[in-house]
Amino acid sequence: MTHAKRAGSVIATGLALTLTLAACGGGNNDDGAGGESSEQGAKGGIVTVYHASDFEHLDPARAFVTDTGMAGQLLYRTLTAFDWDAETKKVELVGDLADKWEKSADFKTWTFTLKDNLKYEDGSPITTKDIKYNVERSFSADLSEGAPYGKDYLDCKGYKGPYSPAGNNGGKGCTAIEVPDDKTIVFKLNQAVSEFDMTASMKIFAPTPQAKDTKTQYDNRVWSSGPYKVKSYTRNKTLVLERNTNWDQATDPLRTAMPDGFEFKFGDDEAIVDQRLIAGTGADANSLSFSPVQPQNLSKLTQANVKDRIIEGTDTCRRYIAFNQQKPLLKDQKLREALYYGFDKTAYLTARGGERLNKPVDSIVPESLEGYRKNPLEVPPTGDIEKAKAALAASSYKGEKLQLGASDATDISIKAAEAAQAAWKKIGVNVDIKKIPGDNYYSTQQNDASATDLVTAGWCPDWPSLSTIVPKVLGPDNTAPGKAAQNNYGRSTIGWDKMNEIPKIADQKEATNAWADVLDEAMAAYPLVPASADNSIYVIGGNLTNTSANSDIGGLPDLTKIALKKVG
Repeated sequence: MTHAKRAGSVIATGLALTLTLAACGGGNNDDGAGGESSEQGAKGGIVTVYHASDFEHLDPARAFVTDTGMAGQLLYRTLTAFDWDAETKKVELVGDLADKWEKSADFKTWTFTLKDNLKYEDGSPITTKDIKYNVERSFSADLSEGAPYGKDYLDCKGYKGPYSPAGNNGGKGCTAIEVPDDKTIVFKLNQAVSEFDMTASMKIFAPTPQAKDTKTQYDNRVWSSGPYKVKSYTRNKTLVLERNTNWDQATDPLRTAMPDGFEFKFGDDEAIVDQRLIAGTGADANSLSFSPVQPQNLSKLTQANVKDRIIEGTDTCRRYIAFNQQKPLLKDQKLREALYYGFDKTAYLTARGGERLNKPVDSIVPESLEGYRKNPLEVPPTGDIEKAKAALAASSYKGEKLQLGASDATDISIKAAEAAQAAWKKIGVNVDIKKIPGDNYYSTQQNDASATDLVTAGWCPDWPSLSTIVPKVLGPDNTAPGKAAQNNYGRSTIGWDKMNEIPKIADQKEATNAWADVLDEAMAAYPLVPASADNSIYVIGGNLTNTSANSDIGGLPDLTKIALKKVG
């Protein structure tokens, strides 16, 4: 499974969002010893998580993909967070590190106050200076892969991050972030952002103590503010987490932290992992996978010993293929048009496992989200070869090879790329597939020098608003004039002026309509072709309880409330 960009909150179809500041959870912190059963399961034991490839980034300044969004919940906490309730199928915005927050009347100044008794893994206190520092780290060119909202929203022109001697304001950092004391942090924005309490759930708003910062190597050993800490990490092999005994359950409304630890195992063949989990014997009774069941194993899910161990979840992430307009050939709109109409969505979904595992989509906006509009560029599911060939004939294309990038983390992603390749061959476009390592895929595609012509990608809303989709997938980088946003893989430039003006609209309904209008305008230039949404089916070990597929984070198995039924 290639995990879509965005590790933040996603509102699944039919879910309601409750915006409240939740009361702190009860319970006392202990070392997890014992194994008394409860409705939550037993305290203790180790949960194994199989994962097709290593995490691209664990560093909270760089974490911006759904798999890290889930694993990161175990290691660090953010100012606010979205709490997923598997029974009600709702998410609730809660204070994670923040006890309370206030906003100015113009939505341009936001003040957060931390809870009491927040500690790192070594028992030292978590302070607002550490949150300020991590947001500042996200400005650094060396850590550019993470959420862009610090750079986009904070009134800190010319700031280059804490590692830049010339761009660190004489050591003062980003002056738009003020920390009057260790429990108070104030953000001064360059525009009105009525949703900034949701923005504060992004991983860049987790704390990083400056003394522990190892810059680009921080991926290998993050400093824990969550219920678990890194015990050992061998890249591309295993990540072992153990209990952080200085985490206080009483401050945390999201995580139950029932297991003593987690072991992530990277690189095992997904179909073989399926077979192990379907058998569910031995240590695999305590295991699950971040990859959904592979298509060839779906028929085995009706077995008596399996059907009660299935969890299933859809999400509002959207898969698509972007047409990189930095490439000379793809500056030609007629070629982009040909690729759009020549794309066979049915074949693509079949390669990804069929209708049980996917559904076709016509937009990068989920149908459940306010502002969704049916795509006026209607295309039959198998494409429109006549329109595609006509557009190709009107283009300047002369048979040159185009390169389609695809993650090599799973067979499915490569098969899907091959389906797209075959569809485009039918209309006369020659495409080669470039396999890119899964643990470096998005970094490769964000780099102008290494990005492919055609970019397989995915995007999940950071919170339920078109403001977290349209300008991120199709907009500009507001810190670098003329440059596309880091996740604008098609390097589209249509509507940029309007995108920069819409955040100034105070009325949310008016702003939503404006975002929908500019999306229609941008899509009329064929910057990408929407492809599919995942419906993920997982088999879990029989000794696991409190399991669900968290639609809030890419439909992945939720690790925040999981437990073993029995320990020992």
